[in-house]
Amino acid sequence: MITAHDVERLRSWRAHDHPIVSLYLNVTPPHPFVSELNSLIHSQKEQWAKNNNLHKTQLRALEELLAQIEHHVRAIERQLGRTRLLAIFASADGFWQEYRLPVALPSQLVIELDPYIRPLTILLDEFDRYCVLVADARKARIFSLYLGEFEEHLGVFNDEVHSKVSVGRGERVGGPGVWGSTGELRIQRHIEDHFHRHLKRVAEYTFDLFRQEQCELLIIAGPEDKTLPYLKDHLHSYLRERLAGEFHARPDMPISELKERALAVAQSWERRYEEQLIARLLETAHRPNGLAVVGVEPTLEALMLGQVHTLVLHHSARIKGTVCPTDHFLSSYLERCPICHEAMHYTEDLADEMVEEAIHQNAEIEHIFTNHDSFTPYNVGAILRFR
Repeated sequence: MITAHDVERLRSWRAHDHPIVSLYLNVTPPHPFVSELNSLIHSQKEQWAKNNNLHKTQLRALEELLAQIEHHVRAIERQLGRTRLLAIFASADGFWQEYRLPVALPSQLVIELDPYIRPLTILLDEFDRYCVLVADARKARIFSLYLGEFEEHLGVFNDEVHSKVSVGRGERVGGPGVWGSTGELRIQRHIEDHFHRHLKRVAEYTFDLFRQEQCELLIIAGPEDKTLPYLKDHLHSYLRERLAGEFHARPDMPISELKERALAVAQSWERRYEEQLIARLLETAHRPNGLAVVGVEPTLEALMLGQVHTLVLHHSARIKGTVCPTDHFLSSYLERCPICHEAMHYTEDLADEMVEEAIHQNAEIEHIFTNHDSFTPYNVGAILRFR
């Protein structure tokens, strides 16, 4: 797995004497990823030999590093198991960082002076860390949903809250809603009291686990009865504010079915959040003196002035531009840095540099995965901290 802290560590890494290789390799079976890696390496070697003024020793070190990466991938080819994306960041200076992720992205190989991290920020944005609680009157199970992985936390609750209880001379009392003599009423209240104590204990445990696992959103599930409303009443206000949705299920259902239903809720929440974010961005940007901008140039200007609270960009946006390797000043057209007056370096993916700068400024980053007719002409924008 990978966290925002891991991405921040990668972002802060800079090349010393040698460039950094960033490899994203789709290893989903039966994808021929070894031959694809060969093609990526061959293409990049030719490009760097042609377009960069590397010393012979640097070029040789780069070739040796690429050969090392290829050898490593061949060596672990049969050990990848459930891995769908192999991400490797390395340089001839000795830097090597590897991640094996359970979700796939298109393969690409990038050689630059710093790690190419935009695909990782896309993954972190699209896949929030969810806590999924499934409960009924007697049982509860808790899962984490992250990067497509559905992992159960040990410690299943299994309280003895029976749906039927023996009373008197062999008589039986049904579940909630059955009212009879005083004795029956007392038993019914006992059952309901046990039921609420069970849900309260489950809610408290979920709150502790939610914070411990650093989850961002909560999904709850229960049978088609009054369990879900009662469960929500017992949730801490902190969890209620982070409730992404709910679905009907029982704790003893197969994990595969619980995962499918939880994923559907998560995807629905992500799309709703995107739509609300885009509506807010555009409405604010078109308001006089509104704290938002859209378009490449206004967003770059706001980013360079440290105004950006949330950087918003389409996940497939490709923006060409220039970047100063010393001051990390970004532009879509400048040839010299306005700070140090040195020559700017051309980049095919200015969006990645914008993401890095936003991370550096502790700004939020939101990648948009669906097409919005009103946002597509811009593909990039920002909600501002100040004007």
